[in-house]
Amino acid sequence: MSISPDGNLVAFITRADGADLVTIYDARTGQLNYRLKLTDLSTRSLGFADNEHLIIVASDTERVVGIPGQFEKYQAYSYNLQTGNYRPLLRETKGLHPAQSGLSHIIGWDAKNKNTIFMAAWMGTRDPEYTLLRANLDNGRGRRAWQGTSNTINFYVDTDGTVLAREEYDNRKNIYRITTWANGKEEVLYEVEAPQVPISLRGVKSDKSGLLFVKSQGANEDAGFDELYELSFSGEITSLGLGREGMDIDGTLTDGNGFVVGVRYSGALPSYKFFDPEIDQSVQSLLAAFPASSIRIVDWTSDWSKILYLFNGSDTTGSYILEDRATGGLTRILDQRTDIPKESIGEIMAINYPARDGLMIPSILTLPAGKTFETTQNAPLVVIPHGGPAAYDYVGFDWMAQYFANRGYLVLQPNFRGSTGYGQAHTTAGYGQWGKAMQDDVTDGVKILINEGKADPERVCIAGASYGGYSALAGGAYTPDLYKCVISIAGVSDLPAMLRQEVKDAGGDHWVVDYWKTQMGDPDSEDVDLDAISPATSAAAFQAPVLLIHGRDDTVVPIRQSRIMEDALKSAGKDVTFIELKGEDHWLSSGETRLATLQAMADFVDQHMGQ
Repeated sequence: MSISPDGNLVAFITRADGADLVTIYDARTGQLNYRLKLTDLSTRSLGFADNEHLIIVASDTERVVGIPGQFEKYQAYSYNLQTGNYRPLLRETKGLHPAQSGLSHIIGWDAKNKNTIFMAAWMGTRDPEYTLLRANLDNGRGRRAWQGTSNTINFYVDTDGTVLAREEYDNRKNIYRITTWANGKEEVLYEVEAPQVPISLRGVKSDKSGLLFVKSQGANEDAGFDELYELSFSGEITSLGLGREGMDIDGTLTDGNGFVVGVRYSGALPSYKFFDPEIDQSVQSLLAAFPASSIRIVDWTSDWSKILYLFNGSDTTGSYILEDRATGGLTRILDQRTDIPKESIGEIMAINYPARDGLMIPSILTLPAGKTFETTQNAPLVVIPHGGPAAYDYVGFDWMAQYFANRGYLVLQPNFRGSTGYGQAHTTAGYGQWGKAMQDDVTDGVKILINEGKADPERVCIAGASYGGYSALAGGAYTPDLYKCVISIAGVSDLPAMLRQEVKDAGGDHWVVDYWKTQMGDPDSEDVDLDAISPATSAAAFQAPVLLIHGRDDTVVPIRQSRIMEDALKSAGKDVTFIELKGEDHWLSSGETRLATLQAMADFVDQHMGQ
């Protein structure tokens, strides 16, 4: 959802008859207008470029010439609200490299040239270079604005087209570099050797004095919480003092050109800090007025006179609220999932429990609809580990958790070690612990709920997607007595095969491969045995029936991972059901597919848990 710079229009995607519809809400009249039907593509985002143009980013699963395997190919489109003109951006630009996985990297808005934005794409046929382009919103064509290199990963641009900085990473030499333009030439501002991209650049400081980045504060970067730092254009690094004990900087709020206006902190409920004291006071006042709600800032007008929020919590499936800061008025723009009544929503609680080694595991507990924590006793339990694993669950309407809560189940979503959001020590404690301490954290949460009388030990199921699918399979393999059923959606089952696929797709010297070796464990190390923590190799240990669900167009975890698991379970004589989703991706992007998946999960869980 996005609001126009002048605050008059709000754009969002609705779905009807199997297609996405670009819908416009007029804040002046309160009227809705369905403007554009999008078919055969998965809509990923939309936002206003100016008061007349929408940028829509969509994707499709394709094979790219010159690149092995399938890729999710992203494309940005411009939609003119005045003329109805709808066209892809950059696709007809001369000199584009043919083997590129997308044309959707938007860098910023061009204030000097009407109907123009900055984008980046690979240019050149033989030795492509990542290049900054000016893209015309009406004809879609691009022209070069700044030449990059084969190692360039991003540009930071002022509104007048001045390149403030260029970011690059050399995968072969493991050199990370930031350059800037000074004294009539490009100069190196920052350079370091690192096996992965070492810092997370978040944008430009509003006074244009430097770049802002996030890293863990303190002497031990592997143990602290996030801090926001400035790398000035003269080369000095300074802490801005925005770090908070017990939480990480979950995101930065930036304008269309990457100028940072504030930060969002992690936690069960989001919180914020803005550089502008008036904006900060306005946001803090709103959060204080609704202390039990999860309030996420979605978008804002160019002058911050209006702010668009998404309200979530135990009493709503999600409501988009527009605040007029001049009057303090709040206008409800849209309610999500209006067919779900309030009484069908399970109460959401943020809890903490100790793992067996004493590490506290922050988690989300969703109670059966209509129950309180006190009245929840001996309930059937579904534990849903999140994907990533570099992610975390927080208070909000989770469609999978609430589906089971509505059916009378207690739902646990543990932020096991390896999750983000709770400091580097919590995250790095999961490195090399797939199927080990990370899985123990999940197991310990289930046992605590059983010991406290909240969960019925004879009715526990584990379900998850992506890494959560791996965790579900690991639960079935390594704690077979604990679960009555196992559901894996797009889960990894064979870690060596998954790592080989990453090497094939990205190249053995790519930082992504180093990242996954850090996560799973490096097979080149003597003490790492990826086969031992691959559920497919322990198929004989399973006692619970297994449901495997996987999209055929998954470009993140290949469907072969679920086929390997199915074959292993069948060979071991185990009860396994495999549902392949035709035309579906890793994220179950289609609403129709999500409903079918939920129904299949519910039937499976009810069958094996006696509901």
